[in-house]
Amino acid sequence: MGYKTFASMNIAIIGSGVVSDALAYRLAMAGHEVLLAGKDEQEPVNWDLANEFDNMDVTTVGHVANEADIIIIATKGEDARAVAYHIGDVRRKVIIDATNILSHKTGEHFHTVKAITAITGNKNVVRCFNCMGFENFLNLVDRNDSVDMYVAGDSKKAKEIAKLLARDMGYSECFDFGGNETIEFLEDMARCWINLTMLQKKGAKIDFKLLRK
Repeated sequence: MGYKTFASMNIAIIGSGVVSDALAYRLAMAGHEVLLAGKDEQEPVNWDLANEFDNMDVTTVGHVANEADIIIIATKGEDARAVAYHIGDVRRKVIIDATNILSHKTGEHFHTVKAITAITGNKNVVRCFNCMGFENFLNLVDRNDSVDMYVAGDSKKAKEIAKLLARDMGYSECFDFGGNETIEFLEDMARCWINLTMLQKKGAKIDFKLLRK
């Protein structure tokens, strides 16, 4: 890739879907130690993916706090609260919320970062890696043009870590959207991506790029 920001870190990715697998693949390719964990003890993870890398392994959500420095929650947004209750004492960790609540059936905005912060007591929680589909993470491997990522949240420490990981994954820049009050903007970007790719049938290989003139 030709870019490395810092020494390998232990990163736990919680989830068992295509997004969590794609994030695990990209971060393992970047040289980080990656642990896969399901949202609970019964949820299976992708053992086939883990077996492809010497620097990837499988753990359980209950052991994440002891084994990882950085935790990425890549489940459905509705599962964020349950995950936060299961991951134990993570007050000294950095948590990156990569979830989305794309359907507001109750008419209320469910702020997963605030929920994770309140449940875990961890103030280093930010939203990142949520506004594009899993195809975009995988396509970075062969991409010649530059693509941007975006992060939002109150924690400066967690945002800097998210920016570094984004650069390691191959993104050109990771732009700071602001504090917790701007997180819903990233969810709106996710809805725009879904609209373009699925409803408008433009194909999944759509990215967001900030152009300056």
